[in-house]
Amino acid sequence: MAGTILPAGERAYRVVRPIATGGFSVVYLARRSDPFGREAGREVAVKVLDLPHLHERLRDAPPAFLDPDAPLAQQMAEVRERFVNEAHLLRQLRHPNIVAALDEGELPGPRGRAPFFVMEYVPGADVGEIVRRSGALDWPAALAIVGALLSALAYLEREGVMHRDVKAANLLVRPSARAVPSAADVRLIDFGLATAMTRVPRRAQVLFPREVPTRPGMWWGTLAWCPPERLAPFLAGGEEAPDVQVDLWGAGLVAYLCLTGVQPFERGRFATDADQFAALIEGRYPRPRALRPSLTPAQEGVLLRALALRPADRFRDANEFWAALREAAPG
Repeated sequence: MAGTILPAGERAYRVVRPIATGGFSVVYLARRSDPFGREAGREVAVKVLDLPHLHERLRDAPPAFLDPDAPLAQQMAEVRERFVNEAHLLRQLRHPNIVAALDEGELPGPRGRAPFFVMEYVPGADVGEIVRRSGALDWPAALAIVGALLSALAYLEREGVMHRDVKAANLLVRPSARAVPSAADVRLIDFGLATAMTRVPRRAQVLFPREVPTRPGMWWGTLAWCPPERLAPFLAGGEEAPDVQVDLWGAGLVAYLCLTGVQPFERGRFATDADQFAALIEGRYPRPRALRPSLTPAQEGVLLRALALRPADRFRDANEFWAALREAAPG
């Protein structure tokens, strides 16, 4: 792909190198290559649906959100529609902490035309990489990162959108010479599993042009970041948990990770898959101050509430979560 020219309307982009791979796609660093305008040479990220790899993946091990009994062609069409929805959604969202989409197009290939879309390029590392490299973050750095995430989630709630895959790997932070990152350096990425909240059915038609239902009873995203009530619906007390709780749970785990250096439900912490599953639905994880004694009781209390087992015991929305974090600030 290096050197390939990707046309997108009146603009074109030259691929430089791959920078990330996902389950069904590859993200490339590219540069604006057409001679028009003042953005010639601008670095961008281009996400391309990897049709050859997609075909192999679906043939061998389709993901849980797809019907395993559906024909391969139908499964591929559904993944393609999700990809197109992601591009369309990002072109409409406008928030400083959500990655911006700039263009979209199609690339001819041996298995048909592969859709792609162009995004702002965010150099740096994801929050998981930052914590693995540096350990738990100090309070101001954690507050900047989690605050930026909660600002993005508050915006998504107003727009009627669930991200459904909030995790450290989907939160990028630009490098900075400052000791504390700025909220402006943080971007929420990867809206491939996003969907409309159930309270805004009409908005769904605008945000998501392709109707792609999720199979009933299926969880999506990464198990270690999945809200427990999605795995054990009885935890919602016989009622459907509010849509907003899906992403707030992920935000709570990001906050826990930033402040303790630990993701308590990562698979590597458990002997078996069953142990991991049980810990999630039983709410078993180390108290934050056991991992980081310097946390205040108020700071620990915010994390414990964010990760309460029952949705009704957590923060109602991102704004309430953010207010609690600010109030718990030391000094």
